[in-house]
Amino acid sequence: MSTNLESLALTHLRAAHEPIREFALYDRVVADLGEHIPPETFVETMERLMTEGYVHVSFERDSAQRDPEPFSPRYYRVTD
Repeated sequence: MSTNLESLALTHLRAAHEPIREFALYDRVVADLGEHIPPETFVETMERLMTEGYVHVSFERDSAQRDPEPFSPRYYRVTD
């Protein structure tokens, strides 16, 4: 599953041509997979992609919007 998860996340990020908020990206990936992914698994996968240099993350520290746990006001974009 993690390969499909990684692939779908990167596909959505490339197609967007702009940063995507973490919770919104999660919703898109889950919809495409058609199955539940634990939010913690998604966050861990995105952190791994960031560590491996595939994605860059930025934070919106003053966001009034609150995302459900474990999501944060993080925005991801592809690095390639």
